Amino acid sequence: MYTKYYGFNEKPFTLTPNPRFIFLSKNHKEAFAHLLYGINNHYGFIELVGEVGTGKTTVLRSLLCRLSDDNYRSALIFNPCMTGVELFRCINHEFGLPSGSEYISELLAELNNFLLRENARGVTVVLIIDEAQNLSPKILEQLRLISNFETENDKLIQIVLAGQPELSALLDLPELRQLNQRIAVRYRLQSMSGVDTRSYIHHRMVVAGETGGVSFSRAARAVIQLYSHGLPRLINNLCDRALLVGYGDERRNITALVVIRAILELAKAHRGRRLYLAITGLVVVIALGIFLSLNLNRQLPNDSPRQSPPSPQSLTPAKAPVVIPTPLPAPVQAPITAPAVATVVTEKNFSQLQQEIRSLNQNKVHLRAFNTIAEAWGAGPDDRSRAAVKKKLRVTVFKGNLNQVIRLDLPFLVLTKVNGNKGGYCIAVTTTGNNSVSISPSLFGKSTLSRNELNSIASGTFYLAWQNSSRIPDDVTTGNTSNDIRSLQRLLQRAGTYSAAIDGTFGATTVKAVTDFQHSAGIPRNETVGELTLAALTKYDATIKIPSLSSSGTSK
Repeated sequence: MYTKYYGFNEKPFTLTPNPRFIFLSKNHKEAFAHLLYGINNHYGFIELVGEVGTGKTTVLRSLLCRLSDDNYRSALIFNPCMTGVELFRCINHEFGLPSGSEYISELLAELNNFLLRENARGVTVVLIIDEAQNLSPKILEQLRLISNFETENDKLIQIVLAGQPELSALLDLPELRQLNQRIAVRYRLQSMSGVDTRSYIHHRMVVAGETGGVSFSRAARAVIQLYSHGLPRLINNLCDRALLVGYGDERRNITALVVIRAILELAKAHRGRRLYLAITGLVVVIALGIFLSLNLNRQLPNDSPRQSPPSPQSLTPAKAPVVIPTPLPAPVQAPITAPAVATVVTEKNFSQLQQEIRSLNQNKVHLRAFNTIAEAWGAGPDDRSRAAVKKKLRVTVFKGNLNQVIRLDLPFLVLTKVNGNKGGYCIAVTTTGNNSVSISPSLFGKSTLSRNELNSIASGTFYLAWQNSSRIPDDVTTGNTSNDIRSLQRLLQRAGTYSAAIDGTFGATTVKAVTDFQHSAGIPRNETVGELTLAALTKYDATIKIPSLSSSGTSK
């Protein structure tokens, strides 16, 4: 209807999957790299989870395209609501094997012979099961039998289990502990940030043949992000309706008001299911200035245009993140004074901890947590958000365990495994003791938890708040010379990994100092420095007052 008016060749925001419209955000690329790395290193089982609409199918389709050459044989099982025999018959059928038997043992024998033949040819066999949360524990345990097909040195088949977060809960069942222990690579797909949402909208319009006949204002994109929480499916639905509303009004610039009208229309179509969001969206627009300045998405720390998770710079196995099946040893730390006695939450009442978190208002939790971090950086109690902007705080994702992030000695946010309507809750950690952490907001009326308690609800994703006072670039090319690199060399010198002259040249000596520091800090190696490295170096900046996790309050 509106395609000719806006100059499109086709509708840009259809809900039906179309390979030409595939867009990989930074988060999707990271998920893709994890999957490809696990497959190429023959880890056996790989897990991908994500909420409905986060783009799991998009990642899997991209993966299948990558696995289409002669070095791979792949099969995709979608929505496997079937019995064990039916599933194995389906697997054999997808690989072009005899699949008429009614006995699992015969089907497995055919599959094993096939795997041995492909292994002899140097071919990697990949089985992808989408919507795996629909599998019963019994069938998942039978799938484990396939992983027993191996040579002395190698797994014969790589199995990707993709599904909604319920899949993780399913794998945590006691009867599936053997399978769960075999999953060496895991990735939880998050929704897109505001920056990615903007790129996503632009990408789909360009693919559809956009010639400048329509545009979304900055405020309109912000409202879309707030409504959709970065879920591609909701973005498509809302953008399509907004274009229709704009067409009816003969508007070529889609404003925030047009988007809000589209939200109201969708609310009516869905019998008011999102009416509350539509109404509150009008109020939230007032706060867009703060949110856009902070570049925060629905969990506050994810939306900075200059910040991204430590993801590979390319989608090749060589640059994929190194996945270590077993946790790194806990770092040795100097003894520090412990805060007040931590709240005691035993396994018996662990569910009460989750209930306590879920009883809190998620938006208020995130705002309280981020304000606590801003206050640690010197923001006043009445103006923390503005102070955070003024201080130019940056927020960087760190993937790892609790001991590793504590080792970096900066206040941080913990993304919990406890989910609400908007995904995981974020809790701030501002100080640590021998076996305790100070948290915000408080739980059970207490502001401390033991490390074990916090670790039990931590998802493995953390957000570091830091300040790049020297404005050192996070992507430096070997041979570059600048005053910024002098600042980098001074930080590395204080960190104890650089002892050469401060010459402002990013040469082999400086690169080695960077990688040595990364190794000592327990963060991924990145010879172009990287944002996470700069965050970890923050505590060595003597030009600013830096909050520390130790009870002393600041570090230099």
